[in-house]
Amino acid sequence: MAANVNIRLATDADLPELSQVLGRAFADDPVMEFVISSHPVAPRAAILLGTITSLHISDRSVFVATDPTSGAILGAAVWGLPGHWRVPTTAYVRHARKLLKAVGLRGITKISVLSAIERQHPTEPHHYLAIIGTDPEHQGKGIGAALLAPVLDLCDEEGLPAYLESSKDSNVPYYRRFAFEVTTPFTLKGGPTLHFMWRDPEVPPS
Repeated sequence: MAANVNIRLATDADLPELSQVLGRAFADDPVMEFVISSHPVAPRAAILLGTITSLHISDRSVFVATDPTSGAILGAAVWGLPGHWRVPTTAYVRHARKLLKAVGLRGITKISVLSAIERQHPTEPHHYLAIIGTDPEHQGKGIGAALLAPVLDLCDEEGLPAYLESSKDSNVPYYRRFAFEVTTPFTLKGGPTLHFMWRDPEVPPS
């Protein structure tokens, strides 16, 4: 189903609204629930995901889906560019106060566990889907597909693969619709199991 939304690059001005949308989208995400011990999860997830998004936005690799009438943000996709997906530790240090507010002291120790995910990250050039989420009120309307399209089309044009980590078993069939395939499951120490997924570029018919 095609979504009736506008897709555009996000700006710094979008961050407050974008963060709240992602927070709501990830309120029941296993990794967010693992890292964030306080409830409700959504407000703290908004801080955490908004901070991560802010570190990518200058790369022009964050897309938002907006309502064509009101302009409200309905969803967002955060990509890491080939060779630039890794966020330097110094960037997280600069935002330490926000991260502490988001996850608390106990969560900070769990964030270090998440570095295990990064150690499994592929090294060959690829586009990395770091975050994608749609406001729960608007899920199931094709917004995710609309958000994925610009970069997946670019992958096919450039002949580059794409990569993501799915933290929900139920999302694996969804990503398979876009030619992602599971490479391996990976279980965080004391936490949930993720599915690493890889998409080879699709070659257009000659």
